[in-house]
Amino acid sequence: MPRRKKVNKEERNIWKVGIYCRLSSDDGDNAESDSITNQKEIIEYFLKKEENIEIIDYYQDDGYSGTTFNRPDFKRMFNALVNGDINTIIVKDLSRFGRNYIEVGNYIEQIFPLYNTRFIAVNDNIDSFKDPKSVNNIIVPFKNLMNDEYARDISNKVRSVLMTKSLNGEWVGGTCPYGYKKNPDNIHQLIIDEEEAPVVRKIFKMALDGFGHIKIARFLNDNGILCRKEVQRRKKYKLSMSSEDEEIVYHWSTSTIGKMVTSEIYIGNLVWNRTGSISYKDHRQIYKPKSEWVIVEGTHEGIISVEDFNKIQETIKERLSKKKRPEKLTIYKYKIKCADCGRSMCKMEDFRDGRTSSNFYCRNYKTTSSKCSPHKIKTSELDSMVIEAILMQIKSVLNIEKTINKIKENSKTTNKDEYEKQILKLNNDIDKIKRLKKVAYEDWKLERISKEEFINYSNDYEKSIENLNNEIKVYENKIESSLRDIKEDEYWIEHFRRNKKIKSLSREVIEELIDCIYVHEGGNITIKFKYQDEYERALKSIENEMEVAV
Repeated sequence: MPRRKKVNKEERNIWKVGIYCRLSSDDGDNAESDSITNQKEIIEYFLKKEENIEIIDYYQDDGYSGTTFNRPDFKRMFNALVNGDINTIIVKDLSRFGRNYIEVGNYIEQIFPLYNTRFIAVNDNIDSFKDPKSVNNIIVPFKNLMNDEYARDISNKVRSVLMTKSLNGEWVGGTCPYGYKKNPDNIHQLIIDEEEAPVVRKIFKMALDGFGHIKIARFLNDNGILCRKEVQRRKKYKLSMSSEDEEIVYHWSTSTIGKMVTSEIYIGNLVWNRTGSISYKDHRQIYKPKSEWVIVEGTHEGIISVEDFNKIQETIKERLSKKKRPEKLTIYKYKIKCADCGRSMCKMEDFRDGRTSSNFYCRNYKTTSSKCSPHKIKTSELDSMVIEAILMQIKSVLNIEKTINKIKENSKTTNKDEYEKQILKLNNDIDKIKRLKKVAYEDWKLERISKEEFINYSNDYEKSIENLNNEIKVYENKIESSLRDIKEDEYWIEHFRRNKKIKSLSREVIEELIDCIYVHEGGNITIKFKYQDEYERALKSIENEMEVAV
């Protein structure tokens, strides 16, 4: 009987691979060598020499900075990892994975080991499975730090060039302001777009006549005037520019009107640096104080007269001064949407006759009356419903945690005892076979059996012992992972646990626990909580454990 080949640990694994590639404008002169195609070729060539490899999917973020992990295909890849679709991530080098020193280290040293994920960086000779020490090598954090420093240096250089150009009166933005286009002979100079300029003049005329942002936006939308984003969409897909031929997807918003009527661009001045990212690592946009703005006068032809522009600014100041209290950031900002059209809800204060109440309305209804209904809900009623829903969700999550802990305790005793009994039985069987092998050896020496018979017996006994040892390893693995589906690190539960005693809502609580609040016509709400996937996986794990118990 042929002897069974001994299989090592590496050969037993099937590595389900996710190939990740990234390229951004930050890569400068290296863009060609770091192209997505080039990265794929290097990785695929490397994988030809590897065994037990199954490429599950390719993930690529083209045009995304390495300083942030808020990238669409990176998120898709991480979800695949969490769901068990892949167990290996491979990149060309560490810089393609990311350029944020702290975050890259956190993924490699903390998150990937938590999910038993193999990580390979081809050009950096890193393989967390074949050479675990390569991940902890002193050169790894050094390279991450250098990649981080490279991103910071490039960011500073780009910003310096843009600042110099803007001070010289050159347009350095991407999309031109509505009403303008780039000069074909000089892309850094703005010229009037004669098709859009009349719309700009109408907006400023309405503002001069005392119309608010909502009424102006509604007028434009109700009259089928396309906003810049809708124009770009139609040009991209080669659609008709007539508002009657195609459904309008993007509409004029009050924020767009507000930015336009306060922008000096429309009187011929270049304005740059009104907004900017928080840092080269955090690309969220913030408004900067006027002292940091770059304003260069007379860089292009104005659409609006300086006199009319100044009158509008005075009107805006006067309107703001009459408000009974300063405008306050609502705790629901970016979190509350219309359940029917999906647009954000806007909060409107009601100070009439000494009132101090407020309501939320569908922004689509306010700016385009024919597109949706009010979906009106009082802020006080919304607050009550949200805090009640949060407390119910917290109670549900904590009940799940209690159930998980009970299952863990029961499994630690029941499963472990059962598995250890099976291991003991298998070890006893191995001892019996070893005794039979010893007896066969003695029979051969005493010439009761032939050498050939002894070899055949011996091979059969060895195979039986090997099979029993494999069974023992299976039970040993079961002891270690009897609750694999219910992870030890239920980090998401902590977010709910620490809010179990809340008595009032805050922006921090909303941000921590809620993805979105949908308001239905009539005042009902639906809340999508964060960690929904983890919540459902925990429920599924509990169901599976209950089925096994039955």
